[in-house]
Amino acid sequence: MTPAQLNTLINYKCKTNDTTFTLATKLPLVNMFKDEISSLIAIRAPSYFLVPSTFDLVADQREYGFGDDLLNSIYKLEIRFTSTANRQPATFLKDYRGSEVGAEIIKKFSNQEGEFAYTIRRRAVFILSGTIVAVTGGGRLQSHIYPANLANLTDTTGMEVDPSTTTFGFPRQFHELLARRVAIEWKTRNNKALAKKDMDYEIDLEAQLAAISNIEQTGQTVASLPDAQDLWDDGFNC
Repeated sequence: MTPAQLNTLINYKCKTNDTTFTLATKLPLVNMFKDEISSLIAIRAPSYFLVPSTFDLVADQREYGFGDDLLNSIYKLEIRFTSTANRQPATFLKDYRGSEVGAEIIKKFSNQEGEFAYTIRRRAVFILSGTIVAVTGGGRLQSHIYPANLANLTDTTGMEVDPSTTTFGFPRQFHELLARRVAIEWKTRNNKALAKKDMDYEIDLEAQLAAISNIEQTGQTVASLPDAQDLWDDGFNC
């Protein structure tokens, strides 16, 4: 589904048009609920929205920030402390309460495999290791990022298409659910009755999350996309 088609579907579900439910009002809701659904997808299917990125180690620097598009988790941090070494995974210490002073850290950690770690501080990874020297591409972070926000609701490129090699589109099997979630929000704000299909939103969302989780575990496609009639059926028998 394209952004333009999503807009048409939202209007159909709300019985509105672009005057009574403007594009400027819809777009923030679309992106907000796109992020909400994406967070649930990443929990159920950890390989979805996973992007590797490298960064340079700076001498004596232990804290390295990550972007605002980080979704809900860091999957893996790998580090090499010299330019000729291979990167090795760092252990994640969720509840680290030790010193952040370099001289104290190097008493407990080293740069040997299995002897360095990281924790999270102030939307950044904080490296717990021996002495850090400058290494180009020394760090490699695998993290989940949000699918790219829609810039408008008039584009005719499919929302499932990845905008670049480092950003994701929004999975096709969740397009109708996204439109439905926006419609539910608009109807609730405007004291409009919910359709039967609106009230089944949580059930249908869970079904797709379970299906995508099964794909993750088996490598097999088990989720079926809704047919055209299901996309447009709002549950009213009239």
